[in-house]
Amino acid sequence: MSEPDYGTVRHGNDPTRPPLDWFVHKRHNHSSDGTQRTVKHSVEFFKRWLNDELDWIIYEDDDHQTIEEKRREYGREILRHESEIDWNTGGEMRPENLSIDDAREYFRALAANPNYKGATEEGNVKTIRQFYDFCLKRGHSWFTESGNPIELAIDEGADKIIGSASSRNPKIIPVDEMADYIQAFQHPLWEAITALMAKTTIRRGVIINADLQDIYLDHPACDWDVHKALRHKERPFLYVPSAPEEGALWEERGRVPTASNKTSVDRTIPLDEEMVNLLLRWLAAHPGPLESDTPLFVTVSHNWGERIHAQTVAQNIRRHSKELGYWYEAYDDDNINPHYFRHWSTSVIDERLEAAGTGQHATTTKLLRGDEEDTMDNYTHWSDDRIDRYLDVCPKFYD
Repeated sequence: MSEPDYGTVRHGNDPTRPPLDWFVHKRHNHSSDGTQRTVKHSVEFFKRWLNDELDWIIYEDDDHQTIEEKRREYGREILRHESEIDWNTGGEMRPENLSIDDAREYFRALAANPNYKGATEEGNVKTIRQFYDFCLKRGHSWFTESGNPIELAIDEGADKIIGSASSRNPKIIPVDEMADYIQAFQHPLWEAITALMAKTTIRRGVIINADLQDIYLDHPACDWDVHKALRHKERPFLYVPSAPEEGALWEERGRVPTASNKTSVDRTIPLDEEMVNLLLRWLAAHPGPLESDTPLFVTVSHNWGERIHAQTVAQNIRRHSKELGYWYEAYDDDNINPHYFRHWSTSVIDERLEAAGTGQHATTTKLLRGDEEDTMDNYTHWSDDRIDRYLDVCPKFYD
């Protein structure tokens, strides 16, 4: 193939190889060995996606041995090509023709890869974004008209896809079963944690990072200084930041910056009377001082009195689920694990608000989940009517 077949550039020598290979050689020829390996790995994934050759997908022409090898490596996480969500390109995609919508599909392919976690996905995106920047700055003739589709997709919020898992469809158990599940802990710490997740859609990251300043309970014994977002509340509320706050105070409190709450807005969530009583019951046994910078949830066994750890939450819920028959096998959607509660509460509240059949979450559910990025200010605002509506449909576990 002659040199012009690879396009031309305005700055420097014309590329002598396809653009992705040219980028790896020209941009990272002098990078460290580790950086070169990372870049090459990211570029190879991008190429496999462009060519519809993802090795964690079962294709129609895969033979039996190939399918068994993929199943051994990826287990239940393996996806079929004819999945409802098409992570693939049909094998006809070229990097210079990538649209913003195509870039989103590339993000989804990264997010669905069973072997990838958030940092790996972000690293892949960073490399391919740099590839387009490099081509544009050098004036590569194939890319001057298209801009940087990765950057444009990120500007439209597609980076929220990164770090998410492939879609799940767990069986939603009835409210009375969830009540039995929560009550069976027979421990104020774990009843409070699971009830809070089941009522509010919050993730495990909120449980780990919450301090007493993040909760207003409207009770004489709870007189600590609260976060400014709760300062003027007249009824119990929980404050949930969109991401861990930065600064020395955060580190001193032992919060976990990597346990992001993964939402686009800071939000407040009203708490019903039952939840307030569960939290007061837990705080009566809380081994620490009831001050604003005290962790809301702490361990009461190993590492007594320290901020509760993500693994502690996961292990205790998994053990409880196994004991009660709500754990099946690894990666099963029906396992009751920490993330199950987000699906469960979203489904139950949507159904009670008659939104389950509309294809979208109810506005109240979006406020709970922190989904209202485009229509909300920095803090979620609850009208009295919406608070009453939520408290009316909030699932009860101790009736």
